[in-house]
Amino acid sequence: MSKLFRTIGGAAYAVMLATSASAMVVTTTTNGTTLGTALGGGGGLTINSVSVANGADAQFGTYTGFTSPPVTIGDGIVLSSGDAAETTAAFHSSSGLPSTDEGQSGTAEFDAYGPTHITNFSSSNDVAALTVNFTLSAPSQVGFNFIFGSVEFPVFTSDFTDAFLAFLDGTGTANQVVFDASNQAVQVGGSFASALTTADTNSAFSDPHGLVKLQTFTNVLSAGAHTLTFEVGDVNDHVLDSAAFISDLHAGQGTVGTGTGGAVPEPASVGLVGIGIAGLLWARRKLVS
Repeated sequence: MSKLFRTIGGAAYAVMLATSASAMVVTTTTNGTTLGTALGGGGGLTINSVSVANGADAQFGTYTGFTSPPVTIGDGIVLSSGDAAETTAAFHSSSGLPSTDEGQSGTAEFDAYGPTHITNFSSSNDVAALTVNFTLSAPSQVGFNFIFGSVEFPVFTSDFTDAFLAFLDGTGTANQVVFDASNQAVQVGGSFASALTTADTNSAFSDPHGLVKLQTFTNVLSAGAHTLTFEVGDVNDHVLDSAAFISDLHAGQGTVGTGTGGAVPEPASVGLVGIGIAGLLWARRKLVS
């Protein structure tokens, strides 16, 4: 399917807005030590192990240099429903790339959570799931920063509602702990409606696509061992990728819920070049028919 998107046609591809201005670098890896070091820890939180729970190797990596204003975030890890390496600004295009069918399944917990929490949910696919085992030296909240971006925006926000989930100390519906500023699951469409920016210059998720930058804190957790499983997935299809950039997993006090770190609001631009949209719509119909 990804090959089809890459060969939509010279005319549609001519509207590609790739840029090399971003300093962000993504390094694909599934090495647990490397991912754990990039994610954070310290100050009362020790990351003991990091491992892939679902997905292809290409869907995971570390990133550095997400530092070009107006949207910035500290170095960390990236999970994508496509190739993690294609989340940089060099792969930005108004016609919908990046879009890679990894041929991976969803997860049981994503599929159980989705029907009542994700708009028009039918199935999850190409889910990149990463499990982080950590220890707290004393009872504490745990927080992290994240950016969720998608090229499903702005055309397919309600039909193909990619999402970012995180399950704490279990994979039941009640264990999902990441929410947007409206206390809803972080997903294309709903989450973007109130906290969207299309002005990012670091990633592939810039105008006309979009992202949200948020921060979350858990309730106070007991001292000892805990588990977080981060999951990013395609919803109802295998194409048009989404990704989460996650940084600064740490112990500390904050406001329970998401949005405490604020978002970078920017009016969404939907002035897409006609031929790019035409190619995208044609490809979508072919792929989901």
